[in-house]
Amino acid sequence: MTRSQQKQILIWGAGRIGRGFIGDIFAASGYQLNFVDAAEDLVELMNQRGVYTVVRAVSADNIQRIPVDQFKAYHVSQKEDLQRLVNEVDVIAIATFPKVFGAVATELQQLILARRNVRPNDPLNIIVCTNLVHAGPIFSTALYAGLDAEQQKYFDEKIGVVESLIIRMAPPAPVEEVEKDPLVVWTNGYGEFPVDGSAFKGAPPEIAAFRLVTDMRAEEQRKMYTYNMCHAVLGYQGYQDGYELLVDCLADPKLRAEAEGALNEVSSALQKQYGFTAEAMAKWVEGVIDQTNNPSIGDTVVRMAADPLRKLSKADRLIGPSLLCLNNGVDPVHLIRTIAYALHYRNEDDPNSIKLTDDIKNNGLESALKAATGLGEAPMEKKLIDDIKAAYQQAAKEIDWRKKAKEAYDRGFEYETVYHGCGQRSYAAASEILGCFDPEVFKAATGLCGGIGLKNNNTCSAFTGAVLVIGNLYNRRREHFDGDREAKYTNFALVQQLYDKFINEFGGITCAHVHTVKYGRPYDLSVKAESVAFEEAGGHGPHGCTDTVGKACQFAIEVLAPMLMEKEEE
Repeated sequence: MTRSQQKQILIWGAGRIGRGFIGDIFAASGYQLNFVDAAEDLVELMNQRGVYTVVRAVSADNIQRIPVDQFKAYHVSQKEDLQRLVNEVDVIAIATFPKVFGAVATELQQLILARRNVRPNDPLNIIVCTNLVHAGPIFSTALYAGLDAEQQKYFDEKIGVVESLIIRMAPPAPVEEVEKDPLVVWTNGYGEFPVDGSAFKGAPPEIAAFRLVTDMRAEEQRKMYTYNMCHAVLGYQGYQDGYELLVDCLADPKLRAEAEGALNEVSSALQKQYGFTAEAMAKWVEGVIDQTNNPSIGDTVVRMAADPLRKLSKADRLIGPSLLCLNNGVDPVHLIRTIAYALHYRNEDDPNSIKLTDDIKNNGLESALKAATGLGEAPMEKKLIDDIKAAYQQAAKEIDWRKKAKEAYDRGFEYETVYHGCGQRSYAAASEILGCFDPEVFKAATGLCGGIGLKNNNTCSAFTGAVLVIGNLYNRRREHFDGDREAKYTNFALVQQLYDKFINEFGGITCAHVHTVKYGRPYDLSVKAESVAFEEAGGHGPHGCTDTVGKACQFAIEVLAPMLMEKEEE
């Protein structure tokens, strides 16, 4: 088959989605790929190398490497080549950022009008491939700008603008992979490509990955309000906990509950609005979590939190689903909490986060919120504004306590590294952060080390030290041996929460069990040779008992924070 006979696609945008998804699925269906991009260095590199790799990292044990070599790359300045390509192809994919839609549409309009002279009766379909709600109408508006009535008629009859959904994730590739192949695209390998079946002029291209949908608005919202929304929940809330990766956020029971809670809210609203069945949405939500919880992808919290001004716009992943919920009688508690966290998000490497937080500081929350979101005076919008304002104040307190928990971890880690003595160290670090340090309790905790008195068949001393911190604040007093029942049972409930956190983290609370998790076996620290072996195994290294003490301190702050926040409000 010669080049002129082979099926071809013009892909405008040679970034990660252009190469790693559109290029991948069209190449798999036998298409010759023609990339157009404004980056001269990228175009030159692609033509020099003649091949790039798409990595489909479906899971840790299913990583596929697909070489793609049936392509040529062009710079946007190569006008004659672009005209020839537009004349030859029957399908174009727009894989650029929405901010350049206007420039791309203007350029393409003239190329299409010239194509008309060569192929006046042949249809041309333009697939808009971006994470933007209503991307089709937005691109169409730019594409039609300035056309006369006769030209508009031609575009209406022969030019299809086809919306699509980009569900495949394509984060930056690992550094070591880029060193081997600077053009590599790292993806989660999601294989389905939903497109608006009714928007094609003529027959749709025969692409194995296509899923032709009939209600694009429903599908579009389902994708944006679940996948993108879930990532935003983990991004904005996980950032405050210091997490780097989305998978780390999902491993935190608190953050996973936030993500699943928001997904359940949106699922209910989507069922009511569009008639999705409960079974279909349950399966979809399970897929969202599974696709996100892929350690092979390594998608970062900062990437998902980036550019809060865009992600807080009215139709985007947070405000949009919140309004959908309210309009369908669903209370979007988890969504509103994430919006509040997004308003607190400030990253010195993210100009729009700085602009947003500065606007809040200088002009007040409501003014900045309306400017960022486009919310107005409609009843549901006013209610959402009020709910967000209340959540914003609560989030400020939660963020402060999250910082205290992180500070407690760091202090406990440092104390154990320098001084040793798990129980005393966890008690000292957490109680100092809370301002309830008692020197007599500290002295009494001397024997809490290596279990109890260095015998490891006892409760982890770091855990016990954290229990003592709780006892400093919620306790039964000696003079009320027969009373203080409310405080006593409050203490029990908090210790049970601490216990649950330990179980979730380590699987048990005995010193021997934690040793086994950390080092592969327990060490009897009352025996000199065992103590030496313990140190050689990393006992006080960065992942040893130093981490256990830090976690105990962090957990103590986390379980106490809700009640102490309530006290601050009294």
